[in-house]
Parts: sequence; structure tokens; C-alpha cells
Amino acid sequence: MACDDPQPSAASPSRAGDARHAAIGGATNLLNVVGALALPVFHTLVARLYGAANYGLYSVAVGLTEIFSRLGAVGTDKGLLRHIASHRIADETELERRSLSTAFWLTLLSGTVLALVVYGIAGPLATLQHKPTAALAIRLLAPSTPFTALVLTLIAATMGAKILRYNLLVRGIAQPLLLIAIALPVGLLAPSLRALCLSHLLAMILVAGLAGLAVTRVFRHFRLRELLTVGPVHWELTRFSFPIGLSEFLNAVLHRAALVIVGLYVSDTQLGVYAAVEMLSRAIASARNAFDPVVSPVLAEALRQQDHGRMRYNLHLMTRWVALLTFPLVALFLGLRHELLSLFGPTFVVGSTAFIVLNLGYFANGVLGLVGWVLSMAGHSRLVLFNNLIAASANVGLCFLLAPRFGIVGAAAATACALVLIQLLLLVQVKVLYDVHPFGAGLLRVVIVGTLTVGAALLGLPHLPGAPLLRVILGALLIVGVYVALLAAFALEPADRELLARLRRRLQRRSRR
Repeated sequence: MACDDPQPSAASPSRAGDARHAAIGGATNLLNVVGALALPVFHTLVARLYGAANYGLYSVAVGLTEIFSRLGAVGTDKGLLRHIASHRIADETELERRSLSTAFWLTLLSGTVLALVVYGIAGPLATLQHKPTAALAIRLLAPSTPFTALVLTLIAATMGAKILRYNLLVRGIAQPLLLIAIALPVGLLAPSLRALCLSHLLAMILVAGLAGLAVTRVFRHFRLRELLTVGPVHWELTRFSFPIGLSEFLNAVLHRAALVIVGLYVSDTQLGVYAAVEMLSRAIASARNAFDPVVSPVLAEALRQQDHGRMRYNLHLMTRWVALLTFPLVALFLGLRHELLSLFGPTFVVGSTAFIVLNLGYFANGVLGLVGWVLSMAGHSRLVLFNNLIAASANVGLCFLLAPRFGIVGAAAATACALVLIQLLLLVQVKVLYDVHPFGAGLLRVVIVGTLTVGAALLGLPHLPGAPLLRVILGALLIVGVYVALLAAFALEPADRELLARLRRRLQRRSRR
């Protein structure tokens, strides 16, 4: 697993510079993850206030609109991550403006058309699921499709410019807080499915407005009229983005299709249980999500400069950091799975087995997921599309095979298998095409320390005293303490210690002011 990291070329930024960018960007986006803890709080409150059945139907509608919102962005979110970074490093200002304008109008138009599609399929899907009220939820949330797609595209533009704080402020903080601020008082007054869906729609309209404001602040060198003018199309962005858009649609199918399919075979309450299991399990990949917008522009620059040494170094570095940050979550989720699910209500504890299975799939997706950015930033959009088609087809096929017999556990197994499959495909392809893999020298020590921590959590955390919420808090503190001690003793690299020392000095300077 270990290998020597090659030196970047002299023309490329230094290792210290890339490590600094990774640390600052990753830390900023981890704040995004911390802010996004409000999202599980929102889902917990919704499940308790509106009931498991309403929560399940709402989650199906949100999952469906999310799938079509990914298609609505037409891949321009990934296209902007690649082209904004590439145009900026080459000082191509006009192409930068055209990429922004093209992405905005493509997203708005396709998102609006797809909102009509979602509205149209609401009735037939509800009939298939034998859940008539599902049609109401889907129709009410259909208009959110273009707004959700615009949030993806506009925030991606700011991240392509290496300005990461707006992802934190808009998606990490404002979005979950707006959902809570609107849905919570409504739920206390009128806890109906209609009220919940309308609350979500209003929140997403406001979030899209905030994302637009963020773009105007990051790209101040362009007037708003220049950004919104329908001018010459950026054809290179379009050609790159369309296959990626289909890939993103299939990727959303990979992650969310089981929630829709399992509704054909289980009750509304069981559907709500699976929705909670799926929402919590996806948090396992939160550390990887924090580094996605950090690694993508760096890889785009390295590929533009044909600097494979820099590409390999950053992939090793950030994969190791993702693994380092993912293991504590796995330990907490597996060790206190019953307690975490019980926060949604007593009914949800029956989903603990499905929770374990889905956690394993998202662990593979999280730790190995950065390698896929090599293909995306290199422009292999058709290969990315092929991978997502294979994985999404596997998920849908396995779900139809397993869900009728095993219910939510079968749906979880289908998704977990598909997540592992796509990561295996990516590992092989990136190795063959670029002779790059994510397994750097320090990763093995992180895996050993993380495995020991997970084992200790499985043995010790179930015996903690107190109410479920208290056990979750105590368990989190214990896991962090044990894990940090093991890391400090066995797994920290010189670069880690240097960055920690720099952070400590910065904090000391600020404390003296």
C-alpha cells in the first residue's frame, strides 16, 4: 500500500503550498460539515413533529427532486470547477465570464423543464407505490428543482475560484438553518405533509438567492449584466458538462433510488425509517465532501501543467486526511447506532441493521472517493458517465431483487454494493490511465489506528449510562479522545505536525492581540 511520493515539478506550486491549500480549504469545508450538523437536527425534528409516515413521504419527494436537480445542473457545477480554475490560471477573463453565463442559463432552463417533468410523474409514481399522498408531496416540491440546481451551479462557481467560504455560509449554514427556521414553527402549529413541503420550497428559494449574491461578490470584476447576458456559448464547457450532467443524474440515482424503490414494498412508516437511515449514513462521506472542492481545482491545475507528481502528491495527501477524519464518525455511528436512530423516535431503532450495511458502503465511497476527480478534471466525462451508469444500474437492479424479500435491509445492501463497485472501477481506471492511486505511505497507519478505534467503540460504547442523547455526546467525546491520542502516538506525519504547529502559533498570536 505504501509508496514513495514523487516530487512535483519546479514549475508547480510547492508541496508546502498545496498542503497549506488543502489544510485551509479542508478546514473551511469541515466547518461546512459542522454547520451541516443542523441538517440531521432538522430531520430529527421533522420526524418527531410531523410523524414517521409524513417524514418518509417528504423524504421520497426530496430525494426525487434531488435526482432531477442534479440533472438540471447539466453538469455545469463540475464544469465550472474545472473551467474557472483553468481559465484563471491562464488569465482567460472572457472565457471565465462566458463559462459563468453559459452555466447559469443552462441550469435555469433545464431545471425549469425538469420541474414540469417531476410534477408530471408524481401521480404515476404514487400509484405504483400505493401511496396516494406521495403525489401531493412530489407536486409541491417539484418547483424547487431549478432552485436546488442553481444552488449547485452558483456555489460551484465560487469554489472554482478557490473561494470556499460561501459553500460554508450558504449550503453549510444558511440552508439547514432556513429549513429549521421555517419548518419548525410550522410543524408546531400545523404538522401536515403540505406544510412541510411548502416550508422546504420556500427555504430553497431563499438559499438560491443567497447563492446568487455569493457569485456577485466573488466575481466582482464582472458587472451583473455581463454575467446574466445571453452571449456566445462556452462550447467547451457545454461539451464537457453534458456527459457529466448525465453522470451526476446517475450518481444521484445511485444514492437516492433505493429510497424511491423500497417504497414499493414497505409501509409509510418503514419508508420513514429508511429515510432516516440513509440520511445519517450519507454523513459518513462528509469528510470526503469537504475535500471535493479542494482537490478538484488543484488536480485541474496539475493536469493543465502535465504535472503528474503534483497530482499524485495531492491525491495521497488528501485521501489520507479524508480517512483520518472519517474513522471517528464510523466508530460513533456503529457503536451507538441504536441511540442515534432513537433520536428520531422509538420506531426508527428497527433500522439499525440497515444502518450498519449502508455505513460500510458510504465508508468506501468516502475514503476512496477523491480518486474519481482525476477522471473528471482530465475531461474523461464519457468514462465518468459509463461508471455511473454501471453503478446506478447495479443499485436499481439489486434493489428490485433484494427489497421485496429483505425490505429496508435489502435496499441498504443494494446501495452499499453499488457504492463499492463504482470505487473499484475508478481505482482501476485511474491507475491504468495515469499510473496514480490514492494509497500513500501514511495511509496504512491511519487505517490501523482507525480500526482499533472502531473496535473499541463497538465493545465499549453500548455500555455507556444515561439517556440516548447523553450517550451520544459522551460517546463522541470518548471517541475523539481515544482517537486523537492514538493518532498523536502512531499516525501523525511531519507535514501534519508542521501544520498543527503553524496553527498553534497563529492562535497564540491572535490571543496576544
